[in-house]
Amino acid sequence: MKIKTKILLLTSSIITVILVSILGFNQFAFEKYYLNIKKKKLLSVVDFIKKPDFFVDFTKLEEENNIKIFLTKHEFLDESNFPLTKNEIKDIFENEDIIYKITNEKYSPDKKLLLVTKYDKELLMVMVSPLSTVIEPVEIINGIYIKLILFALAFGYLMSLLLTKILSNPIISMGNTAKKVAELDFSERFNFSSNDEIGELGRNLNIMEENLKKNFELLKKDIEIEKENEKTRKQFISNISHELKTPIAIINNYTEGLREGIADDEETRNFYLDTILEETENMSNLVNSLLFLSRSERNFMEFNTTNFDIKNIINNEIDRLSKIYPNKIFTSNFKGHKFIGDANTFSVIIRNLLENACKYSEDDFIYISTDNNGFKISNKSSIDESLIDKIWIPFYRIDSVRDRASGTGLGLAIVKELLEKQNFKFGAFKEDDNLVFWIKGGEK
Repeated sequence: MKIKTKILLLTSSIITVILVSILGFNQFAFEKYYLNIKKKKLLSVVDFIKKPDFFVDFTKLEEENNIKIFLTKHEFLDESNFPLTKNEIKDIFENEDIIYKITNEKYSPDKKLLLVTKYDKELLMVMVSPLSTVIEPVEIINGIYIKLILFALAFGYLMSLLLTKILSNPIISMGNTAKKVAELDFSERFNFSSNDEIGELGRNLNIMEENLKKNFELLKKDIEIEKENEKTRKQFISNISHELKTPIAIINNYTEGLREGIADDEETRNFYLDTILEETENMSNLVNSLLFLSRSERNFMEFNTTNFDIKNIINNEIDRLSKIYPNKIFTSNFKGHKFIGDANTFSVIIRNLLENACKYSEDDFIYISTDNNGFKISNKSSIDESLIDKIWIPFYRIDSVRDRASGTGLGLAIVKELLEKQNFKFGAFKEDDNLVFWIKGGEK
């Protein structure tokens, strides 16, 4: 049932019940109620008259209460106008009863209410009160009430239309908004301005919708991230398999060759053995890098934050790499070299960044600059700017320079993990023909 219909039925029912109750009272209880009022009025006059030591002005009492008062002996009562039995008279004198009588059983304009009680040992006090006819007025009033009920039904319908606009329309609007929200459609808002409870409920509904929208967007992003992570994990496993497959095959083939005596001279055997050792070292480096990443991602690493000199770490790495890459020219500019972080992990970070620059630089120049809690390194690179964000992905290499001999493909992934764990800001960008890596920590 619609709320409009409910309001109509409720309004009309309330008005109808009230008017029918009044009609029933007038029809069945009004006369009795009217007679009781009259009796109480006569009784109050009796009490007033019987007060001792008090002068009573009967004429004034009769005028004020519209009654007639008689003091008479019972022998003088007219049986047609005062129909009292002998037992009733006896009870009045012996028990001081109060007897009420109505002049005739059928209502008429001349109908009277009588009160008979004891005045003294010999006299009866009789009070006569005219009973105004109530039948005709009640019938007229009942007719009016029937018309009022019909009018109330029509008025109730009009009121329901007004209440529908005031109450049901915003409720319906809230229902539509809630339905849209349940369908994950956050385009519809509740637009109804009022300072009452409905307005407050509507504003809370809008707040709830906004929060659900934000959380839903976050959930969608989390799902997308999870899908991407799942894709990355699959790619990661595939890359590990690829990285391990080649050295294992080489080791297996060269070992078989040595066992079968293919290398029949010292120089060939040493070549085979050197190759096996090199591939074994590559596999060991790959496994160690994977273990390092795993420990960091599971928060098994502890960082000892100190104030250290990054200049010493950089110079040590330059000395080491100059022997491996003798043609590389390192240019350093130290404006400030105090860093706050874990010195041991920064040795790993600087080593990986410098090795990455040496391996992938398209010329022989490596540029390094520092300030307090800031570091930059750049080298010539033709990498497309759209691919820069991908270089932090494990095993990712630009196709044009993809080469197993250049490393495991985990160096920048390790750098990213260590910097994030220590809350350092970092990134990479193109500047002219150079690829620039930068690190910036908070000042302390």
